[in-house]
Amino acid sequence: MKSKFKLKGFMLVMLSLALILSSCGREKEDSKPVQSGANSGAETEEVKGTPVKIKIGCMSITEPIITFLSEGLKDKGIYIEPIVFDGNHLPATALRDGSVDGVILNHLVWLNTFNKENKSDLVMPEPYMYYFRNALYSSKYDSIESIPKGSTIAVPGDPANLDRSLKILEELGFLKLGQKTKEFYSLVDVEENIKDVTILETEITATARSFKDVDAIICGANAMRDAGYDQTSFLFEDSSNEDYPLGIIVRSEDKNKDWVKAVLEYQRQEEFKEKFNDSYNFTYVLFE
Repeated sequence: MKSKFKLKGFMLVMLSLALILSSCGREKEDSKPVQSGANSGAETEEVKGTPVKIKIGCMSITEPIITFLSEGLKDKGIYIEPIVFDGNHLPATALRDGSVDGVILNHLVWLNTFNKENKSDLVMPEPYMYYFRNALYSSKYDSIESIPKGSTIAVPGDPANLDRSLKILEELGFLKLGQKTKEFYSLVDVEENIKDVTILETEITATARSFKDVDAIICGANAMRDAGYDQTSFLFEDSSNEDYPLGIIVRSEDKNKDWVKAVLEYQRQEEFKEKFNDSYNFTYVLFE
């Protein structure tokens, strides 16, 4: 009888030991990292190709550019949404504050002034995209010489574009500028008002709307076209147009991001150039 009890006891011990070993084996197996086929241990295609969603600020005048970029870059997994503002400075303010990822609207000289006045660090990576044709228009006179003394001329009133307009008026013989009192010429720097003109400072988006109300305006050709006027009917075109480049504007810490590089690359492609030129009819001119 004792031998039978000993045998049963031995079998119970062995069974218990087997159960313990089996449990430990399962725990060890469960602790292994989960494998996911051939991509295990390496960056998966899903991670590499994660879609990038970008918001680019603009006004209606530059919204088509963002549409062309969006169409061209979606195959690369870059999805761009235009965020349309109704004020010239608002997209840059939104970019500074982090509400958008980029801006296409303002030229480089304007941007540098914005950075100084707002203690921001926005940049326009090269290569630049385009420049706009800036010119003097009149609904009342058909030549520069026929614009009489005492005329009113509307110009954009922000510092960079006012400076640009005053230089044009000096070149045309309407006035003479003296020494700059600040970084840009302003009305206080007019040394001699040769033709006794009244210079009406306007918000840049409103300058074209003044066309019928004043004797002449200094305005971008595309803004004139959008206002319903003949953009080719200018009396004088600014010879310094190429000195005011435009392109994608981003925060300085983002300038080397892949999506920014993709924009800079795509803007040089023929597909983009054709769409751009068809839309703007050379009122905006691409840099080659």
